[in-house]
Order: sequence, then structure tokens, then C-alpha cells
Amino acid sequence: MGLFKSIFGGGAEPEDYQIGAVGISDKVQKALAYGDVDDRWNAIRAVGELGGTFVDPLVNALKDDFWIIRRGASDMLGRMGPAAVPPLVAMLAEEDEAVRRETERALILIGEPSIEPLQKALTDENPHIRRGAIEILGLMRVPQAVPGIIRALSDEKPLVRQEAAIALRRYDDASSIPPLIGLLRDDYGYVRMAAVETLCLLGTRSIEPLIQALGEGTEEYQQRVSLALVSIGYPAVDSLITALGNENVDIRRHSANILGRIGDPKATAALIRCFEDREKSVRREATRALTDICDPAIPSLVRAFHDGDQVVRNCAMEALWILGTRSTPPLLELLEDPNPDVRRRTAILLGEIGDKSSLEALSRKLTDENPAVRREAFEGVEMIKQKCGISRPPPEKNTATRENPGNPPDEMDPPGDKNKKSLW
Repeated sequence: MGLFKSIFGGGAEPEDYQIGAVGISDKVQKALAYGDVDDRWNAIRAVGELGGTFVDPLVNALKDDFWIIRRGASDMLGRMGPAAVPPLVAMLAEEDEAVRRETERALILIGEPSIEPLQKALTDENPHIRRGAIEILGLMRVPQAVPGIIRALSDEKPLVRQEAAIALRRYDDASSIPPLIGLLRDDYGYVRMAAVETLCLLGTRSIEPLIQALGEGTEEYQQRVSLALVSIGYPAVDSLITALGNENVDIRRHSANILGRIGDPKATAALIRCFEDREKSVRREATRALTDICDPAIPSLVRAFHDGDQVVRNCAMEALWILGTRSTPPLLELLEDPNPDVRRRTAILLGEIGDKSSLEALSRKLTDENPAVRREAFEGVEMIKQKCGISRPPPEKNTATRENPGNPPDEMDPPGDKNKKSLW
């Protein structure tokens, strides 16, 4: 009784000050309203000792400037049960986040008696009350509240929609997935991000609906769906590989893009098969995806460059070009390939990559038996020298005369135009 007596005097006992029909003890009211921090703290603790229905002064104390007073009031209200619930629910209308935090804490401490009033509050006219009710019900993991929280995903206020998306991550409920995916169309970025995070936390059951959504709506919406799948990451890879064969071009295109952003080498073979896709946009995304996967994809790309048809070779060539000097070692081996067309194309690609380490091998091809290989090797050497700033020796003085015109150029000499060659 020490706290009680510090407010009411040494001889007082709690039963002397029980609440009556008119109100509560004037001393408690005065201590809470006008006392210093210590007085207010002692008054709160004394009210807790008194018990009964000392609700209003404690609810008012939730707005105190000092955190310790708000926390003490929250603790005491949490012990008071159903009588404290209605004023606490009304207190959720407060815009001050600190006040709302302690109010929500008190309702959670009260527990089961709070559930029905909070469910009713999901349709309250005040958006702050709706938002607070959603958050508390989510934290309490009340299963019967799920339908109401899902309906709140379409609330007129974005903060309420955001809170509903956050609350649903605490439930393992597949029925929330379609409306959460629909929320990716929301006008507010923080609402969309809340939906993405929840879809990720709901696990593998989100993957197939998200993949189907890649073929719907605007490009902006599809990009948001892509972000959700990228965030899910490796668990989505197998489903995305399967989606590369979907009849919807947008699903194929975005699936290739997402696989590159996830970066799992497991997808390499399936992405290379996309080089045969009839849609250029799918081939382009597959090419970019393989460059994102990087080093693990190079051996497969080199094989496609060597063996594929023209479209496949071109896609592989572009990917190897983007990968740059990482591609040089296996390409140097192709310079010795028995097929002259392979050697010719390899010389072109090495020149475009511009790796100084390929100069020696390309120089050897200047005497290749095939004139087309010699020509491309010459141009490749010149391009690398220009890129690397390697100076050429000064030309010998021309001593030709009318009587001695000099040796005519070899008909197989490389042409004089040394402009950079297109990969195609």
C-alpha cells in the first residue's frame, strides 16, 4: 500500500476511497492533472491498487508528455478488462503515434474482451480507429478477423490499406493472395511495398498467382509483380523456368528478366532455349538475364555461339560481348576450331570485346588458310590496338616511281576501312 499512501496520506486505506456514483477521488484527479512526474506516476500506481473502474483518468494519462506515465497508464488499463475497452477503442482516433502505441498495447493486454469491439471498429467512420483496429487484430492473430482485414485492402484511405496488407502477413491465409496482388496497382508506393512484402512472407503459395499476374495489366503493374517475385527469390526459380514456355509473351518476357535478377545458374539452359523464341522481346530479356547470371552462363553461351542457328548465335554473341573479357578464354579456344566460319565469327567477337590478351592469338590468324578469317583477324587486331592505345609503327617511305610502281596489294589484303564492325 506504499504507493497508495504516498497519494492519500499515511493513515489511508484503499477501501476509504473507492469510486462512487459521482466520480473518482479528487486527490487522484489532482495528482494526475497537476502533479509533477513523480506525483502522476504514484497516482497511476495507486489507481492500480484501488482497482474498480478508474478508467477515465488512466485513459487521459495516455496523452501525457512523458513516456513513463503513458506506459504506466497502459499497464494499468491492461489489467482492468472489458470496462476499459470502449474508451481505449475511441482513443485510437488520436493522431499522435506515441499515444496510439500505448493505447494499442493496453488493448492487447486486455486480450479476448477487446476482440469483438475491435472487429466492429473495422468499419468505424474514423480512419485512425480503423487502422488501429486492424493493427491490433493482426498482432493478436485473430483468425475470425481475416475477412474484415481483407476487405480493408480496398479502404478509401491508403494508410488503412497499408495496415491491412501488413496485418495479413501474420496469417497463413491463401484467400488474401489475390487481393494483395491487386493492391500492386495502388497509387501509393508505400501501400504497394507493404503488399509486396506480405506476398513474399506468405511463401510459395504466392508464386503461381504472381506469375499469372505478369501477363495482366499495364507494364508498370507487371514491373511491380516482377519485384515481388524477385523478392521471393530462389523458391520461385522452378516455376519461372516453367513459365518461360507460357503462351503469354509478357509472362515469358518477364520470367526471363526475373530469372536474371535472381541469378540462379539453374536457369541457364532454359534461358538459352529462349534464344529460339519467336518474340524478339523474349530473346532480348533472355540475353540480358544470362549476362546477369554472368560467369556460370559463359560455357553454355559459348556452345550456343558455336552450334546454334543464326538467331541463337547472334543472341549468344551479344551476351558474350556484354560479358566482355570474362568471355575471352573460351573464345580463344574457338579460334582453333576446324570450322572456318566459327573462327571468322570468333575473330569478330574478340575484336568487339577488345581484350588485349587476345592480340597474340588473333595475330596468328593473320596467316589462316581462310581469307575471311584473315580479314576479320586483321580488323580485330586493329580494333584492339586502337582501344588499348597501342601505337602502330610509322609507315615506310614510299619509293615507288612510274618506272617502279612497287608491289600491288594482295587481293586478299584486308580492306582499308577500319570502322568498328557490327556484331550482326
